[in-house]
Amino acid sequence: MSEGIGNRESETAYSFVSINEELNPNKICRTYVKYIPLINHQIKLVMTSIKTLTIGQISLHFEENVYDKLIHDYGDLTEFIDKLKSFMNKLASHKDEYNINPYSDKIKRGIYILGKYDSELGIFPDSHLALKCSQNKPLAEDLKKQFYRSIQLTQNFEKQLNSEQKALLQICPVYLYVETRSPSSFFKQILFMQRVEGGKTLGDTKLGFSAKFCEVFNIPSLEKIPTLSQFALHRYLDRDKQRQLLKIQTAYLFKRLWLKGMRIFSLNQKNILVFQDLNKSQTRYLIIDPIADYSLPISPIYNSLTLPLIS
Repeated sequence: MSEGIGNRESETAYSFVSINEELNPNKICRTYVKYIPLINHQIKLVMTSIKTLTIGQISLHFEENVYDKLIHDYGDLTEFIDKLKSFMNKLASHKDEYNINPYSDKIKRGIYILGKYDSELGIFPDSHLALKCSQNKPLAEDLKKQFYRSIQLTQNFEKQLNSEQKALLQICPVYLYVETRSPSSFFKQILFMQRVEGGKTLGDTKLGFSAKFCEVFNIPSLEKIPTLSQFALHRYLDRDKQRQLLKIQTAYLFKRLWLKGMRIFSLNQKNILVFQDLNKSQTRYLIIDPIADYSLPISPIYNSLTLPLIS
């Protein structure tokens, strides 16, 4: 690491974070190590670790492999920070052009979902990025919590799901969470994720889970659900019958994961992406927002009330 970084003692501290079982971003134990050359063989952390850096007004939380790529590619972190600031400014200036959010921000929470190809930073496993950006307004989602929760669930899926289930269902990979305290920054928080090109939400497809997925996770098909008497009231109250069938299917997945110790209260037909794995010629599913959101459609309440009806 260059002396330029090491001498900026008033601005810079490096911390390596070992995450507890709950991966709670507000209850992590940080051990700060200042200005030590970050050579790969000197840092041997377990797979469950998340690496953090605080440089000036910017805090960064890295998925481990992304962090390793950063240290390998950038000898001087000031170069990376300069590129990151330029990248963030470009996002803010072209937010309408990069917008990939199919849903409008009706209650003005200051959340933007942008899509951009990374040709500047060069540290991510896939350069096609989905970027969840927040102005940090009241009622806005907690992007830091989403980053930590996504890492936790990815690890849980690896341990708790069998090989067939893991081949069909994943958590959307998250790479980096950035938070800035600069008053001039339009976006105060940015979550860097993998973008799935051509993916549609389960709600948009209106087809429900594939026959293979239903078999592997023991979920009834859309054709079977109308014959189940316990959901008669659900179907009666919802004028959009097809949407209700998709919500019931998703509630089944919610319970299947619940029984394995993974409670994703936010699960609904809008935050499951459907895409075709051309290499394996099968339909796969990606959960893109695993933290509870109590704005409409209030999925945590729906899933909790529907849970007892699912055998």
